[in-house]
Amino acid sequence: MATAPDPAAPEEADRRPAGHGAQGDAAGAGARTAGTVQIVDHAIQVLKAIAEADRPRGVRELSRDLVISKSSVQRILVSLEREGLAVADEGTRKYVIGPAALTLAWRHTANSDLVGASSATASRIAALTGETACVSTIVDGRRVTVYEAESPQPLRLITGVGRPYSLFSGATGRVLLSMLSPERARQLVEEHARGDVDVEVDVEAVVARIDAARQRGHAVSRAEWIAGGCGVAVPLGVQGNVVAALSIYGPEARMTDERMAELVPVLRTAAAEITVRWRQPA
Repeated sequence: MATAPDPAAPEEADRRPAGHGAQGDAAGAGARTAGTVQIVDHAIQVLKAIAEADRPRGVRELSRDLVISKSSVQRILVSLEREGLAVADEGTRKYVIGPAALTLAWRHTANSDLVGASSATASRIAALTGETACVSTIVDGRRVTVYEAESPQPLRLITGVGRPYSLFSGATGRVLLSMLSPERARQLVEEHARGDVDVEVDVEAVVARIDAARQRGHAVSRAEWIAGGCGVAVPLGVQGNVVAALSIYGPEARMTDERMAELVPVLRTAAAEITVRWRQPA
C-alpha cells in the first residue's frame, strides 16, 4: 500500500522564486516580498487555487499552473486535507475545497469590521429599494461580495458572498478600481488586457470609464457581467489595504436609467452611514 508523503518533511529545494505566478494583493503588491516564508506562500496559493476552481484540481495541474514542484504540492494537499481545508475524491485523487473553509468564512463574517459596519444599513437599503444591496471589496485582483442583503422580490439578482468576479465588468468593479491610485488602476487594466487572450481589451477605454467613475463618485452598469442585470455603485472608503463599495443590483425590467439615477443619492447617504461606523475604533 502506498504511503502519503510526510507533510512535516521540509520542502525540497525549489529554486523558483516564492510566489512565482501568484496574483497581487488587494492593495496592489504584485509579487511576494522578501521575508515571506516560501512553504506558507505555496500553501496559500494551493488553497486559493482549489477554492476558486470550478472543478476538482489534481496535483500535476496545480504544480504546472502554480509553478511549484509536485512533491511540494502533494505535501501541502495532505496537510490541507488533514485539517479539513481540502477534500480528495478517492477515485481520481483530485481536490476541492473542504468544509473547514466554511468556518474560516463564518469567522471572517462575524469579526469583520466592514461587515459589522455595513450589514444593518445594507439590509435596510434592500428593504427600502426592493433590490439586492451588496458590500464588496478587492481580493486578489477581483471583486468579492463580503455582505449581501437580497431583494425580497421573486425576480432578483444575487452575487453570492465570497464568490469572485472580474473587476473589469460592472459598476462595482469600476468604483473599486476608481478608489485605487490612477497608476495602480491602469496597471491592473494593462495586466488584464495582457491576460485576456479571448477578447481584445481597449486599455484606454477601460481607464477612461474608471476615471469617469472617480470623478462622478458612482458608476452604473447594464448587462455587463450578467444578461439582464443592472447595477449602481458608490465608494465606501479605504481602510488600510481594504477598499470597499456599496452597490444595488436588480433586473433591467425594474432598473431603468431613471431608477438608477434615483438610487445614487440613496446609496451615497447609506455609504456615509457605513463609513462613519467603519472608521470608528473597535
